[in-house]
This record gives sequence, C-alpha cells and structure tokens, in this order.
Amino acid sequence: MNLRQAAEMALEALEDIFGKEKKDVGAINALRQALTPEVTPEVPCKTDPRAPHGFDRNASHSADRYVCECEGWEPPRRQWVGLTDEEVKYLTSHFDWRAPKEQFVSVIEAKLKEKNGG
Repeated sequence: MNLRQAAEMALEALEDIFGKEKKDVGAINALRQALTPEVTPEVPCKTDPRAPHGFDRNASHSADRYVCECEGWEPPRRQWVGLTDEEVKYLTSHFDWRAPKEQFVSVIEAKLKEKNGG
C-alpha cells in the first residue's frame, strides 16, 4: 500500500463517519485537497536555450502556483569593451582634424561597435 492509497482509505473512512457532503471537517478537506490532481497552469517559458527550466520549489510555494526556474531569468550581459590607450592614440593621431567633428564621432562609434559585436 502506498501513501495515496492510505490517504484514500482515510478519506473514505472519514466520509463514512461524517458524511460525504460534510464540508467543515479539516481532515476531510485536507485529504480531498491532497488527493485532487493538481492542475499546472500553462506558464510561458523563456525560449532562450540557455534559460534554466524546472520546478522552482521556493518561488512556487510563496506564489502558490507553479513557477519555472526561467521566470525572472535574464541572459548574461556581455562585458563592455572600450578602447585601449593604443587605439585612442591611433585614432586621434590619424584623424584629419579639419574634418567635421561628427566624422570623428562616427569613427569612434564604428570601432566600439566592431569591438562589442554590434
């Protein structure tokens, strides 16, 4: 006999004593709730393959619902890569300062995009 079968027997015995329609007996209510199959709501999960998936017990208990580990998960952010001192020296020494300043900003922007994968 497993635990579920024992709980079903206990519920049946209590319902025989108090009646099947009895609603205010705590033990009957607890057994009915424990034996009722839990319906897990459809929870949209993150589609990122790096996201963790599985039952988050602590969050589920406090939220009183199924919570997947991917809720609240954000992909790790890449480390920003700036210009090295050598790159700054190179860019400033090879720039034609008679050109519009916006051009210099564009050159710096292009270099940073190149270094940061964007």
